[in-house]
Amino acid sequence: MGEYEEQLNRLPENVRRHVEAVADETGIEPREAAVERVAAVWFEKRRLFAEQTDAVGMVGVDTLDKDDPRGVLLLTYSASLIVLGPVSANADNGADGGAGRSFEYASIKTRTDVPELITDDGVRLTTEVAVDRPTSFQGTTIERSSEILHIATFPEGINEAEQRERLRQAAIFLTNGFVHVNRTLTLNEREQPDQFTLRSIIRYVADRNGVAQILARDIIEDYLSTVETGALLTRRVSLGSIGHLTLGVRGAQKARMGRNPATGAELLIPAKPETTVPKFTFSAAFKERVTRVPVERARDHEPD
Repeated sequence: MGEYEEQLNRLPENVRRHVEAVADETGIEPREAAVERVAAVWFEKRRLFAEQTDAVGMVGVDTLDKDDPRGVLLLTYSASLIVLGPVSANADNGADGGAGRSFEYASIKTRTDVPELITDDGVRLTTEVAVDRPTSFQGTTIERSSEILHIATFPEGINEAEQRERLRQAAIFLTNGFVHVNRTLTLNEREQPDQFTLRSIIRYVADRNGVAQILARDIIEDYLSTVETGALLTRRVSLGSIGHLTLGVRGAQKARMGRNPATGAELLIPAKPETTVPKFTFSAAFKERVTRVPVERARDHEPD
């Protein structure tokens, strides 16, 4: 019995059915191998969820009252993500007493580079959120979720703006992370679209913000052009929480003897004058987040 097949046998029936249905779509033979690989992907998504919610300071709970104002991130049995923003302090209450929230539903398909996203505002919970039970909503086309596997929310005392920012970070990481994990289900990964091309990023940003792709493209390209211009004007350009871009000077280099890496033959490397070069400095916050990435994952994706 394979490592993940054994775990699969302990999963809830609905999860097993989902894993087996996805396995039948992969084209991987034999079927046992397909089931094991899909199970591995499913467990990796669950691990990423736990890792990321911990990274942004969220805590796991078994239930959440429908009137609890905190933001919440839900992982369903089918590995879809539901993001419910915190209730705004000045939100109007509906007839049922519930206050509206921002809402994002991300369904992660196995053969796409961008998740299927549905976003709405003014969405209300109509039932308590509980592990192993569906959740119902009012004010969006997703009236009912599948069974909930994990619930993550915030400790008391985190303000609304901070909750929204942390939810945004977690949602973007997990939706793209889940798509990346799904790529292991293809027989030939090179046939899969690359989710981090500029084109795919534009599609994702457009879908997540409910704008046309042409508008998202123009905004992103204007942003990149502004960053480039700032650097070329020798200014320190912030890239938000990632760090900042500047220019520096590489000192002059004397002529020296070296070897041709292809033939091993000795050759003269000519002198070089002082040269202006780009420099990127990563922020302390980004460096700290990087330390949470497992070494094995980084090693597996080292450039050749």
